[in-house]
Amino acid sequence: MSDDSLSSESVMAALLAKDPTRSRDEPEVAANIGAQLAHMELTSWPISIRRRIRDVVGRLQPQRICEVGAGIGHLSAWLFDLWSDGDAPKVFEMVEPGGKFGVILQRQIQRYSARDWAAVKVGRFEQLVAEQIAWLAANSSIADSAKDIGGGNPILSAPFDCIIVDVEIDSLVECLEAALTVTESGGIILTVEPEVPTEDLSQADAEGRRQITGFQKWIDFIHKIKDQCELAFQPLYGGTLVVIHRK
Repeated sequence: MSDDSLSSESVMAALLAKDPTRSRDEPEVAANIGAQLAHMELTSWPISIRRRIRDVVGRLQPQRICEVGAGIGHLSAWLFDLWSDGDAPKVFEMVEPGGKFGVILQRQIQRYSARDWAAVKVGRFEQLVAEQIAWLAANSSIADSAKDIGGGNPILSAPFDCIIVDVEIDSLVECLEAALTVTESGGIILTVEPEVPTEDLSQADAEGRRQITGFQKWIDFIHKIKDQCELAFQPLYGGTLVVIHRK
């Protein structure tokens, strides 16, 4: 992807548009995961969001993708289904802070025979990015990588040309800021806009204050990056999909 490829509002709108050539039905594996989520009393993005992200990734065909907050793989299953026809990317990394969910994601990789190009990274994304930056700084002058000095491999397969961020509002902005540092020029970040809080701070309980604080951080973040990045917002049933294009 180049800077020119996403340089106009019309192109950004086209990128976020529905792909009429693709099925609107949920893939079988994804549907089974949705039932498992309900059983575990967990949630994920609405089907309209997952479907549209599938359309965007299918249209853009990024080669180095990172999904932050993969959970038990509800959205991942849509993407694996998209790539099952043989158009898999070079890299697909699923980041999840909990090791318990990491085991479930590993099973999904095995199910789709994706071990050669897909991987699970367990840990908080912001911390993994910080470790990645430190690793690169420490090993920038080592010709044959840090293996020669026992430093191991890079933490993440960055830079990415597409990062999908699905995390709680408390850490959303921190994850997006981290994502910008490991997104290549011309790459995109996909996320969902937080809901506007309905309470005012003086009347809110602890959860309400968390939502209000997180939403204000989101607004501040959008204002901060609007001159560096192109932004597009696509309202869908159940939420607004946001694309951040790193110029």
